Amino acid sequence: MCSAQLFLLAMCFCCVQGRYLCHPTNVTISAEKDECPICVTLPTSICSGYCPTKESVYKSPLLSVYQHVCTYKEIRYETTRLPGCPLGVDSTYTYPVAVSCECNLCKMDYTDCTVQSIKPDFCSARKVWL
Repeated sequence: MCSAQLFLLAMCFCCVQGRYLCHPTNVTISAEKDECPICVTLPTSICSGYCPTKESVYKSPLLSVYQHVCTYKEIRYETTRLPGCPLGVDSTYTYPVAVSCECNLCKMDYTDCTVQSIKPDFCSARKVWL
């Protein structure tokens, strides 16, 4: 294979891999509170994508094993008001917006690190689109 073909193949591989690397992605989430009868859907961004990993050939109980995941590097918080809340109930709902992302250990204090979770737009109350 000539060097031009190898270069073209390498560029295609980089483009395909880079497309799925960890980055902010636009999604729709649901906002609800137990005291409020209406669920509101909101546009936001979350971290999503591929993080390169390696699995050790030699496995030892003395080696610490960790897995990098796509997680927030920088977050900003936005607030909205939920409609239909009774008097005396705080109708504000604050949610995170991904500004930038990174491949790092899962930060359990503000990230859902489960393998399978409910969809971000799941609603248990009546849904309203904003």
